[in-house]
Amino acid sequence: MSRPVVTALMLEDLHRAGQEIRLAKNALITPAARDWMKEHAVLIAWEDEATAAGDLAVVMDASLTELRSVRAMLDRAGGLVDVIEPAGGKSGIAAATRRLCGKIARKEVARGVVFAQDGALPVCIANKHVGVRAALGTDVPAVEEACRELGINVLVIEYPTRTVFQMKQMIERMRNGASSAKAQTAAMIADIEKGGGRADW
Repeated sequence: MSRPVVTALMLEDLHRAGQEIRLAKNALITPAARDWMKEHAVLIAWEDEATAAGDLAVVMDASLTELRSVRAMLDRAGGLVDVIEPAGGKSGIAAATRRLCGKIARKEVARGVVFAQDGALPVCIANKHVGVRAALGTDVPAVEEACRELGINVLVIEYPTRTVFQMKQMIERMRNGASSAKAQTAAMIADIEKGGGRADW
């Protein structure tokens, strides 16, 4: 099982977002992150591996050759709770994405990843669910920015255009990134969700 890597940038993002910093006891802490912890008097909750695990559900067709190695990578990384397989075309990926968002809304899992040929539909569907913030993962910096700004809990990856290594890096960044939006953004999202999506937004 791979160990999560904690960087100073990740710690700073969590601290700036006003979130409790929770780290796995087995995490690899970079030297810069250790320096950050010494400089800041911030309470850090250290979790056992069992507590930190079990936070991820994915939508993927694991029978596809190009996704078999991704499934094996997720199994090795740990924390994979459920694999939701889409059944038949665009309607299948839409239904599977809705099921994933339901699991997140019910707090059965903390985060989700959708592996799709075209990410537009899953991102649109996911963002219609209250409490779900989805983004298309184009590269690692984009995922880090989406975590920092929105605190995404659903990552959509267009797997035909990404290597297994790229996908692994994006998933790790999402799992270790901020889990809630910046205060101002969170307030705007809450207003939109409360208003049911008014036409003047």
